[in-house]
Amino acid sequence: MGPLIHEPDDVPGQRVIPEYTPIGFDLAGFDALPSVAFGIRLDDNIFTRSTVKASDIVLQAEPRIRLRKEHGTGSVTIDANARISHYANLTDQDSAEYRLQGTYVRGAKGPESITVNMGYRRETVLRGTAENDLIGGEPLMRRVLHGSLTGRKRFNRLCLDTQLLGVRQRFEDIGSRSGPDIQQSFRNVDHLGLRAIAAYDTTSRTAVFGSLEYDRFDYATSPLLNNRDAVNWSAAAGVRYEVTHILHVQLAVGYRRYDFHDKALGAIGGLAVSGHLRYFPSRVLAIRGTLKQSNTTSPYDLVGSVTLTTTRIEAEYEMRRNLSWLGTAKFTLEDYAKQPYSARRTEINAGPRHRFNRWLTIDATAGYAQRFVRGPAPFEPFSQLYGMVTLSLAR
Repeated sequence: MGPLIHEPDDVPGQRVIPEYTPIGFDLAGFDALPSVAFGIRLDDNIFTRSTVKASDIVLQAEPRIRLRKEHGTGSVTIDANARISHYANLTDQDSAEYRLQGTYVRGAKGPESITVNMGYRRETVLRGTAENDLIGGEPLMRRVLHGSLTGRKRFNRLCLDTQLLGVRQRFEDIGSRSGPDIQQSFRNVDHLGLRAIAAYDTTSRTAVFGSLEYDRFDYATSPLLNNRDAVNWSAAAGVRYEVTHILHVQLAVGYRRYDFHDKALGAIGGLAVSGHLRYFPSRVLAIRGTLKQSNTTSPYDLVGSVTLTTTRIEAEYEMRRNLSWLGTAKFTLEDYAKQPYSARRTEINAGPRHRFNRWLTIDATAGYAQRFVRGPAPFEPFSQLYGMVTLSLAR
């Protein structure tokens, strides 16, 4: 949604290298692209703690398949994957994740388009984040059912985008060796959202736009509070500017407000920001950046709201046609409204990707994550060092 950033075709991430691109096969009229990845991960801080660290080796297997079919002015894409993680010593951390998602697009190349997306997934909630501060026990698992309907209409220089979305999240109870299961149903939430963006191309290189967002959160009853339901809305205005054909910048600034239905909990307001960066200093180097923000009820406090502001920078350098170096830096500000503490989370990782042929690729990644805490927070700061090697087979 919003002003489109058109990336050059001949840059990393967009460039098609025929001799290293899987060709797939025909399956009932669909182009099928199956693959499977096998990985081994070494992690020196599984539970993301500073007082007691536990390291382990994780073996992973992830089969994937993509089905795609184009007909006339429309296309259908179906993605499915599953990931099995097995820990060498901490076997109670084993997990099984899966995802199924389908997308239908009609009129993508014309002035009018409609996109329908639906999906279901079971996933592990990452430890050491605002969503999961649990210091032990089995992994926190979440089941998510989501869908969205997006429409776009273009009138010469004016472009209008609207989106209606719905998300249903259900959390599984956590098993415990020392006692009964730890209930997590208080985290359950139904989320309805509406987005609208109007963009106007003032010149061939510049566009101004305004956006409105509305979200409604219906939470399950918590042990400490009956009603945590809330409404979140934001309004912002921004500009997209093509500085040169290799540098694109987009930034929006506005106001965001999170209102609890329970008047005793009040409302939290503040700055709303978002942004995108695309920089291609050469044909073999691509740098992409995003800045985004979200509000939600803090599952740790059970009462307060947390604002997450995340900056992410990704770089890809094609040293040779069959060898690329990839790196990512991510920085997240965790603002716990009406609480005397906050947190900052930083993560960087990098490594090579070697393509042997169409069907065999090996990735190696080393990473470091750290969480800084300010004030009397009920969670610990931590540092984490990890490395992973992944072998991917594709048809």
